[in-house]
Amino acid sequence: MTALAWMRLGALFCLLTAIPAAAAEGFDERIQEYGSRLTIPGIAYVVIQDGRTVATNAKGLDTHTPLRFASVTKAFTAVLLMRAVESGRISLDDSVSKWLPDFADRPQIKVRHLAAHVSEGAPGTEFVYATSRYARLGEILAKVWGTPDYETALRREVIEPAGLSWHDSPDLGAHAALVSTVDDVAKFAVALQTTRLISKKSFDTMTTPFVSITGKKLPVGVGFFSQQIGGERVVWSFGQDDPDYSSALLLIVPKRKLALVMLASSDELSNPFRLLMGNIRTSPFATAFLDSYAPDLAADIGQRDRDITNMLTSAASDQVPDAIKGFTALAARDASVTPDDFALHFLAGMMASELPREFCMKLDDAVVGAHPRNRWALLMSGGINTQLGRREEALSRYDTLLALPNQEPDGLWRLFRAWTYTGMAAVVKDKDPARALKYIEDGLSTGVTGQTRNGLLQMQTAITSSHATKVAD
Repeated sequence: MTALAWMRLGALFCLLTAIPAAAAEGFDERIQEYGSRLTIPGIAYVVIQDGRTVATNAKGLDTHTPLRFASVTKAFTAVLLMRAVESGRISLDDSVSKWLPDFADRPQIKVRHLAAHVSEGAPGTEFVYATSRYARLGEILAKVWGTPDYETALRREVIEPAGLSWHDSPDLGAHAALVSTVDDVAKFAVALQTTRLISKKSFDTMTTPFVSITGKKLPVGVGFFSQQIGGERVVWSFGQDDPDYSSALLLIVPKRKLALVMLASSDELSNPFRLLMGNIRTSPFATAFLDSYAPDLAADIGQRDRDITNMLTSAASDQVPDAIKGFTALAARDASVTPDDFALHFLAGMMASELPREFCMKLDDAVVGAHPRNRWALLMSGGINTQLGRREEALSRYDTLLALPNQEPDGLWRLFRAWTYTGMAAVVKDKDPARALKYIEDGLSTGVTGQTRNGLLQMQTAITSSHATKVAD
């Protein structure tokens, strides 16, 4: 190599090593800004490139503080599954019924379907985030690895080989509740970058988007969400725990060996941004990361995406008038909608009565028309149509939701039924209070607790009181 070439290489090296320091400063400012807007008590993060830490910071929370990483646990499960595939113990195309007898009546459901959240409804057709179905992978993996439970297999095959410390995780399942630290999950990310846990081929399989039976690429592979941003694959996993406990984000840009691990001491890192719908573009934390560390990719996140992110942030931080203003401005500027506008649909579900009516109807028709069996979309649609005074359309959406086939009869299923009956009662309570009270009884019979049950009881009291007053008059 000539002297000039060495000089150019040295200059390039200096430029590349200078980027992380500048990026870290801008990234940290953005994180603190959004943390403040969302009143998050504590945030800690680590940025990794090519196996080394290039930035780390914490405020109100340490990088070595153990908290539940919630559904980021799914990423660990995915790696445990791929290790089993590599060793020939299981195939992603195995029928789930081979491992779980209670699926004998649904032999068409494959292990891959559980891992990609496409096992409900007509398997392989629609991505619908189904955390309880994913949890069933724990039972399968315990059998595959010949261990007494999922935890034993995870500790032996993933935690220990990656060099992570173990923290007691009393509620651990294959879908959630792994207790860990930012520093340890960063080691997990490094182990993936350096192929210490699974091969590059297995990593590529795990992070390749599932293709539906209609040929559509869905936003998830095996356990990991997967999207194209700026022409490159961006893979990620999010966690969302109880509101006052924690939320988390693990984001990887494989081609650049770039990764972010972030943990917060409330659910606001994830909850406002509808990450369960499979679109990381709605996360201000992910966007800030890409803006700082991969700006050429971030350029693909356009102004519309950023405006929607800002609306979601405003709605979550008690600045609803700002969210309404932003939504109305977007509708006036660009009346186009897409079938995957889940975040806009979610916003409309909260405040449709304050938004442009025709735009909301167009948005609802586009989203539900493309995803007629997506329970999240149907629930939001019921709320949108109720607020717009389209009562029959609202009841039709709710009826469809209640009749969805091939559902897991778990806690989330009961919660959805309670939410649906709440919505139906709200639709008919003024014109048919007796019918509304029947819906409320159906909702209470699901056995839900907490805010949902309290809401049903409050509605019941209000309707009963109002009806008694009318009778007395």
